[in-house]
Amino acid sequence: MGGTTRSGAYSKIGQQTCCPGTPVGRGLTAAAAADLGLIQGTAVGASLIDAHAGGLGVMGADVGGHQLPCEHQPVSSRMALICGTSSCHMAVSTQPLFVPGVWGPYLSAMLPELWLNEGGQSATGRLVEHVVRGHAAYRQLEERAERRCVC
Repeated sequence: MGGTTRSGAYSKIGQQTCCPGTPVGRGLTAAAAADLGLIQGTAVGASLIDAHAGGLGVMGADVGGHQLPCEHQPVSSRMALICGTSSCHMAVSTQPLFVPGVWGPYLSAMLPELWLNEGGQSATGRLVEHVVRGHAAYRQLEERAERRCVC
């Protein structure tokens, strides 16, 4: 990606943008390294927001050998549902897609040279609980946890 942001109100966040994982600067400064207990010059990369990091993990997962519909298909055939206290539905495409009510498209926000679209809901922690409790192995795992006093 790489580019410049608009001037004015956006100038406080910096003038350059870069793709996630791109090396930033020359690594940790002496002061930052000392504060963190690390070595000066330790590599620093551009970050991702949490939902995008989760989406990257789903999009990059090896699905081979599991007879999934997306096996042998481009990454643009997948949709990631990233759940926590909120949830995000994330999908990438080779061309920008403008969909009313859907955020994006954002070029290279999650994967280089791919357009990201996302939608979501806030306060979906209960969705995670529903998915976990609805899993076929939930009762068995709950019993194991109780035997080990993990609950």
